[in-house]
Amino acid sequence: MYLKTASNISRTTRLRSSILATVCCLFFAIPAFSQTIYEAPVLTCVRNLTTAPASTELNWTVPSTVSPCFSAYEIYGSTGSADGPYTLLATINNPLQTSAQIFPPAVPIYNGSTATITHFYMLQRGSCVNPAAPLKATSDTLNNEKPQPFVAIERASIIGNQVHLSWYPSKSTEVIGYLIYNDKDGFTTPDTVLGRLNNSYIDIENDPSLFTIRYKIRAYEFCENGVGLQGSQTPDSADHRTMLAQVAEPDKCTQTATVSWQPYKIGSASVVTYEIQRSINGGAFSVDGVTDAATTNFLLLDLPFRDTVCIRIKANLPNGSFAYSNERCFSADVIKKPVSDYIRNISVVNGEIVIEYKVDTSAAPAKTIILQRSNDGIVFIPVNNTPVFPDANTMIFTETGLRTDAQTYTYRVNLLDSCNITHSSDTATTIRLGIKVKSNNKADILWSGFALENISFQYFQLEKISGTDTTVVGNFNRNQASYAETALFDYSKDSLDIVCYRVTAYFINNNDKAPRATLQSYSNIVCVTPEPKAFAPQAFAPNGYNKTFRPFLLYALSDFYDFKIYDRWHQLVFSTNDVNSSWDGQFNGEPAPSDAYTYIIKFRGKNNQDYTQTGTVMLLR
Repeated sequence: MYLKTASNISRTTRLRSSILATVCCLFFAIPAFSQTIYEAPVLTCVRNLTTAPASTELNWTVPSTVSPCFSAYEIYGSTGSADGPYTLLATINNPLQTSAQIFPPAVPIYNGSTATITHFYMLQRGSCVNPAAPLKATSDTLNNEKPQPFVAIERASIIGNQVHLSWYPSKSTEVIGYLIYNDKDGFTTPDTVLGRLNNSYIDIENDPSLFTIRYKIRAYEFCENGVGLQGSQTPDSADHRTMLAQVAEPDKCTQTATVSWQPYKIGSASVVTYEIQRSINGGAFSVDGVTDAATTNFLLLDLPFRDTVCIRIKANLPNGSFAYSNERCFSADVIKKPVSDYIRNISVVNGEIVIEYKVDTSAAPAKTIILQRSNDGIVFIPVNNTPVFPDANTMIFTETGLRTDAQTYTYRVNLLDSCNITHSSDTATTIRLGIKVKSNNKADILWSGFALENISFQYFQLEKISGTDTTVVGNFNRNQASYAETALFDYSKDSLDIVCYRVTAYFINNNDKAPRATLQSYSNIVCVTPEPKAFAPQAFAPNGYNKTFRPFLLYALSDFYDFKIYDRWHQLVFSTNDVNSSWDGQFNGEPAPSDAYTYIIKFRGKNNQDYTQTGTVMLLR
């Protein structure tokens, strides 16, 4: 059957040319041929009658709208080609007539060859002007080919563990249904699908996850035979067979598995490509890879740990369609490598180095956890250290006994899995703070180190700690690493309070989930203890501004004080045990001459240690 749609324009054009030629030839002999075309009859059946006299019988139903001025039904035919040319074979003058026989030689008797296939359609003529275009200018086209040609299969796809078979409907309106065969019963017991335009079938009996299934189809009609006539069965060169996918046991160490499949059969043709698709935990399928038609295996990579993975194969067919294989689902106990672990922070707390490490909880648990340390950031050595687990996502490592004031230390975490494969985390480096004490109560505060990966650095903050007081010296950018202290000790307190410094790095670790907190990494604390000492001027002038010479003691006790001055001949010129006593430059009641004099100061500091300090002073006159 050929419906009059856009695809039939060329046939319809040839039809009009044929009618026009016929009209021209018969215009004077048969004036009725110039009449208007009305809605065509419905051509329902073409039979090959073999009893004498052999003929071809056409059956139709009258139009739903009969012409008020009916003239005739016209039967046209084309032998050997559906594309024509078509010639007028018969004129039916009775509007109620529903069948006609056409005898050779107008139409040859069908004998199975293409040359004896005749295609028919009908027209309705009227003697008055048709006020509107007919619903169908011609009837559908039928031919006398028997049995019906085989039905072309579109695909045999597996959905929900059932085969969904689809085909292209027969063009003949004589067809009332289809017979579906498969090789599981040797193509002997078909299922029936009624309705010519029905073109799908779901196989609910055979399990496509156990074996491949091959399908053939026949058209079914009652036009030629009241018992029913089966069309030609799909030949081997055009039948379809499903795919059967299998997944091998996953390799837990490589996180891989091999999927293989029996190829899709599309007659004697070949598929275009195969797509290997995967679904995780019931999610949408995505394409893992594509192979050519000759390849029927594929290596699945990066299998997730204990997630449900479903695999299916999609065959892209040369007819523009596609078909799916069965699905294979499994949960792999693979050894998934860490990918999102990281060192969150490193800090020096109370002289101990504390490393906070975040675990990739989606990875397989490690067999061995090893903390490694490096003095240069290149060569790492294992550290005998057992972490604590404040929660399921965190490990805390602590190392003691290191000279954090002498150098920086770099760490990483090594995880050894049950496949004896080692994974190394990122690295982190401590901050090292040092101090260089200078004269005149000055010092240089220096820091170095501090390294963490994937962070947003904010600033360094330097703190000064004296007794119970802590003050912020200042904030410094990433490129600053020193501070010049100009008042190391507060001499006005005259106390042995230790002065300490600590630098803190403020940063955000970008590996953390949002919202991210500001973190602090502390350096070691470096301290300086005040030293008891005596300050003495280098010269004095009894007749000038500095009239006497006396040491000034810092962080010292008044007890056990001894102060002596000698001239160049080592003759004692002054001696006292009173910390408040001073030399006025007199010796034996006479002014001592201008000269350099040596002094020796002995005192006890507030730390209960004894000190001796010597020097030279100039007496100026």
